[in-house]
This record gives sequence, structure tokens and C-alpha cells, in this order.
Amino acid sequence: MYSRAGKMAGVVFVLWGLLGPAGIAAGEAASRPAATATASAPATRPAPLDPAVERILDRLEKRTVTDLEGEIVYIKRDPILEDEQKFQGVLLFLQDKPNPRFFIRFDRVVHEGITQEKKEWHVFDGEWYIEARERTETITRRQIVRPGEKLDVFQLGQGPFPLPFGQKKENIVKHFAVKLVPSRPDDPKGTKDTDHLECTPLPDTEMDRKYGKVHFYIDRVLDLPVCVQTVEKEEGKEITATFSSIKVNKGLAASRLNLPDLKYEPTTIPLPEPERGKPP
Repeated sequence: MYSRAGKMAGVVFVLWGLLGPAGIAAGEAASRPAATATASAPATRPAPLDPAVERILDRLEKRTVTDLEGEIVYIKRDPILEDEQKFQGVLLFLQDKPNPRFFIRFDRVVHEGITQEKKEWHVFDGEWYIEARERTETITRRQIVRPGEKLDVFQLGQGPFPLPFGQKKENIVKHFAVKLVPSRPDDPKGTKDTDHLECTPLPDTEMDRKYGKVHFYIDRVLDLPVCVQTVEKEEGKEITATFSSIKVNKGLAASRLNLPDLKYEPTTIPLPEPERGKPP
């Protein structure tokens, strides 16, 4: 129905969509060690920014988020097969020590008019990225950061999760040509009071290899994206992620980001041991 690699890419894309544009490959990043997640340098120098775009990017850069929770609707559509899958759930984020944490739980999926209520969890606890599925009763734990290691896991070009709070404007324009798009009648539901940014990946960047244009709808009060749309180049799939009921900096309890006690079959994938004489 929906491949493991595709689902991982989708989950990271959800995070990336809510919290701002970044320039590493969503599909590969969560499955490889953090130290090797890199972004290709663009081949061309970005054009000067429109002042209106610059003001919006300045707002995004200044936005501070210590914790966040909201509802998610993630849609993946194949226009050739006219096939659509809609995942609905919740997202939690906490700025924690030594590393930030996130929690996604998909509660249901709608496919071909049929709703399945099987839950699916995607959790990063500061060290491990954990996937759990009620349908298969399995848990997969992938080590992303070594014990006690502090790493900006959301930093553009450095971390494995492209989820950059306060991403610097200069990093964004290194990887995208950005323009402000006027509102249109066919804009997604819930984007009425937003600024629509069309981000075109620059040539020879990782984003250009993976995605077409990325459309962000930035809420003018929250200064956060509430909808993101793009097309996966490899498979031609259309992706839309929308966010609602967003609560920011409300003192989210860390215990709410813990994976529940599931009696499922576990698979653990640690980071490889560092080569002798080399730092981890």
C-alpha cells in the first residue's frame, strides 16, 4: 500500500512542511547517520530577494518555538493512477536537551473510500528515531545520535531531520529561488489568511533532485507554515501536508512525546562503530 521508505520520507516531509523550508533530502535523511546528512551546494548564485519575500523570511527566522502541537492531514496522490491516500493524526515538538524531540501519531488512513483506524507512530527521542505500526505490530528503532552527543539535528545541511525553527534566511536562499504568489481561488482549504511562498529548488541541489516547486502557506499570525505542497520527482507523486489547531509555546509536557508501551516485535539499528583512531 505505502512503502516503508515512502512513509519515512513523508513523515520527515510533514515536519519540514510545518516548520519551514530546508535543503536536505527528506527521503534519505532519517535513515542514515546524522554526521553524513549533507546538502549539495547550489551551482548558481541566488537572485536578489523581493522586499516582500525578505520580510516574510525575516519573520520566519525570528520565530522562536520551544514547543508545539497540532493536527496533521498528509495526502499523497498519484495523478496518473488517480490514487490518493490521506493520513490524519497529531504532531508534537519539544525543544529539549541535549537534542530536540518530536512525536507524530497517524490515527487513521483513508484510501479508496475506506478508512482504517490502525495507528502508526514516528518518534525522535533525542537519540533514536522510532517507527511503530499497529497494523504489523512492529517497532523499528534507528539510532541517529550517539548517547550524550549534542547535535543540531534540524540544521540545514548538517542534521538528519529538515525541521529548522528559525532557519536563517541566507540558508534558504542558498537552495531556493523564492517568490510571493497572490492568493487564488483554488488555494488549499485553511490558507485564507496566509502568505503563499513558491520555492523553486536551485539547480544541482539535493532538493532539485528530489522535488519540484515547493509551495508554503505562511500563517500571518503564527509566522509558521500551515500548508505545504510539492511533487516528488522520482515517482511524480503530489504531496500536500496541512496543519491545524496549532498551539505554540504552551509548556508541553515531555512525557507526551514518549512512545506508548507497545508489546510489539522490536528491531534495533544502532549507528556503526566509529573507525579506530577516528572521532565518532
